[in-house]
Amino acid sequence: MKLLVGGILALDNLKTPHASGECIVGGAGVYASIAASCFTQPGLVGPAGSDFPEAVLDVLRDCGVALDGVPRLRERSFHWSGEYEGDMVQAVTHETRVEILTAFDWDVPHEWCRPAALLLCNNDPSIQLRLLEQVQAGWVATDSMNLWIETQHTALKRVVAQTDLLFLNDAEALAYSGAETLDAAGAALLTTGPRFVVIKRGAEGATLFHTSGNDAIPAHPAAQFIDPTGAGDTFAGAACGWLAERELDVENLIEALHHGAALASATVEGLGTTTLLALTAEEAKRRRAAL
Repeated sequence: MKLLVGGILALDNLKTPHASGECIVGGAGVYASIAASCFTQPGLVGPAGSDFPEAVLDVLRDCGVALDGVPRLRERSFHWSGEYEGDMVQAVTHETRVEILTAFDWDVPHEWCRPAALLLCNNDPSIQLRLLEQVQAGWVATDSMNLWIETQHTALKRVVAQTDLLFLNDAEALAYSGAETLDAAGAALLTTGPRFVVIKRGAEGATLFHTSGNDAIPAHPAAQFIDPTGAGDTFAGAACGWLAERELDVENLIEALHHGAALASATVEGLGTTTLLALTAEEAKRRRAAL
């Protein structure tokens, strides 16, 4: 196992200024593992609810995602209902159903406990810590969000302290670090445990911070901007998938983040995971070459 992905499988109700739908397949674990499968064979750990489509699990298997860590539970799937307005920078949440997250014990298959890399997708920090207790990875990547920064700061600090590669967006980086600028936030975050910090800035790309300085990662322009959901998960998943086959260093990480930006541009061009699943290897290479 080169890359273990710990994350949620979800069915979402989405509405954007350009499209809408119900029971759309999503969840950070799904976006990240699909993106990672373009470069390695990831294993996914997360619960599938009783209502999660079996056909989607078959598609994930066909993509090369190992699902030994995805049991079918009797509870309904994780569900998020929300909408984006205007420039779609921030989502408005209407409803979240999370019961399945506590019904699952987040056990990692024994043969997966020593992967080259572990990607902790955005999730409750207590769940991320549960995964860290079981897994001895060559390196660890972590994603999070403002909810956990505000409500579980202490637990999140324990996760970040065990993280090699931290992904946060600009607002999250400022909130977690308490800094007033992104440069100051990146520098502060490097003192909390990670060797590398990636601050995502949406359509403006991302900035990689490391002990030798920082590097700008441009965003790939999207042909159309339909739905931003899962773009950050795609970005992290693709980068970690590419890196899982290589050494984690600055040069490789910069290249990995370019691949992440290329695949993230595909995700936003359709509702949910539709365009990401339709992406061919040739199109992924073309997008990367454009950067």
